[in-house]
Amino acid sequence: MELLLDTRDRGASVRAMSTSVRNQLDMTFDVRAEDLGTVRDIVQAHLLWWHIDSDVAYRMLTVVNELLTNVMQHTAADEHGYRMASLLLQKVPDGVTAIVRDQDRCPPAHVTPASLAERGRGLMLIRALTDDSSVSVTPAGKDVWVFIATSEVSEHF
Repeated sequence: MELLLDTRDRGASVRAMSTSVRNQLDMTFDVRAEDLGTVRDIVQAHLLWWHIDSDVAYRMLTVVNELLTNVMQHTAADEHGYRMASLLLQKVPDGVTAIVRDQDRCPPAHVTPASLAERGRGLMLIRALTDDSSVSVTPAGKDVWVFIATSEVSEHF
């Protein structure tokens, strides 16, 4: 597992705590936009480790990246530019789930962006790439849950 989390060569500055146990990655971190690549690498390594097929892994990686990008855009940064978030990624018998938690209590809103707009397509992207999703507003912020089904059921849980 050490190799999955070694970010020394990237000069990463993610302040994080993570736990990886059988089929589950639980991360709480303060992150800056330039550190999202490190988080993506960790997620990608776990999906590979869990033998998730490449199509499902790519979709989940794209969705997690979009959700964390939304954290960057919609939550307040501390004095060093960090934003607090958490990610729970799980391999379940029929797919992969992810929950991204942040400190913004406003749920995502569907907008119709202008054709050349560079923003406003995140919710459409998440709905297109996932098989199910939901949002729960909590006293501390919100949880965004997504599920992507795999083509085969695994018996090794």
